[in-house]
Amino acid sequence: MEIFTLNFPAKAALPTKTITGVVGSGDMEVLYFPENSGNLAVSIETSVDGLQKVWTNVFARLSEQRELPAGKLVIHDFGATPGVIKLRVEQCFYNAAEQTKTAETIDEQQSFIELNARSRAKALLDQGSYRELLDPYDNVTSQWLEKQNIVISADDGMVIAKGTIQGKNVVIAAVEGVFQGGSMGEVSGAKMAAALELAAEDNRNGKPTSVVLLLETGGVRLQEANLGLAAIADIHAAIVDMKRYAPVIGITTGTVGCFGGMSIAAALCTSLIVTKEARLGLNGPQVIEQEAGIEEYDSRNRPFIWSFTGGEARYRNGLVDALVDDSIQQVRDALTKQLNSGHNDSARLQQIDYYLNKLNAVDTTKQITPEGVTAVFGLEDR
Repeated sequence: MEIFTLNFPAKAALPTKTITGVVGSGDMEVLYFPENSGNLAVSIETSVDGLQKVWTNVFARLSEQRELPAGKLVIHDFGATPGVIKLRVEQCFYNAAEQTKTAETIDEQQSFIELNARSRAKALLDQGSYRELLDPYDNVTSQWLEKQNIVISADDGMVIAKGTIQGKNVVIAAVEGVFQGGSMGEVSGAKMAAALELAAEDNRNGKPTSVVLLLETGGVRLQEANLGLAAIADIHAAIVDMKRYAPVIGITTGTVGCFGGMSIAAALCTSLIVTKEARLGLNGPQVIEQEAGIEEYDSRNRPFIWSFTGGEARYRNGLVDALVDDSIQQVRDALTKQLNSGHNDSARLQQIDYYLNKLNAVDTTKQITPEGVTAVFGLEDR
């Protein structure tokens, strides 16, 4: 990892700060802060060493094509090519110039899966009600990643937003699955736990508030080890507390899925919404393959994986509450329905003896099949 700063002559600052992009493989996030300094300071943290000259050339050519705005750019890069660098910077400048002029419009038929975490939260809330807490401009980031030469994200992969859905107060905690596989570290986990705790406090103070968790996560962030595990434990406790007052709705749509300790968080939710592209399970496919062998579980066999842990299979076996198509409208309609149905827990959470008896009836000496899982856990006998 390499960190450096470049400076370029600039004209007038753009009207507002903004963020563009996500720290994912071959991509980057760009934050713009307006300052009337006559200079554009570009602070770059990149996963690829020795390319300062390439970055200098990209911005030099960009300055030949357009006037650079005064202020500060903060870039967190995870191996973007020069073309992607130029694209993201141009997008950032465009957003900083235009977002104050017109209200953001949302195509309700657009794919929900293709949105990043911030856009997903905005798409679910009533237009104009979105307000982000501890946003990327607050610079609350992981202190542990940089020590291990890992590029940080300005929001640590967790977006916390307040707003309304059909006029009702809602807090959304959205995991950015592209950043470090949606893994939960000290900061990101603390943000989600605090959001749940404060929403519960609002309810105790007479302000009804529900919580929505957008879960695209592989579980604990291994680079932060016990701190990540402790954060997930706090999330579990906060969900249980929050559910005493109002619904906690979990949504998993893809492409990461929901695994590890965060799959337990999903199971604790009042209800769960998935698409067929989603996956939900305690252990991820690669972990199972590593421990049990490829003959038991081939992580590269996508139809096999989805036949067990995919959203459609989980719905068929009664482990989630709603299966929807991949569109903003479908997800939002299902969410609205769940929020309006009250905050009674899913029957699954009360059926401990039922599930224990089902598990005890499974013949573990034989390779189970998707049909066998449905025969054991299907909805017919409930």
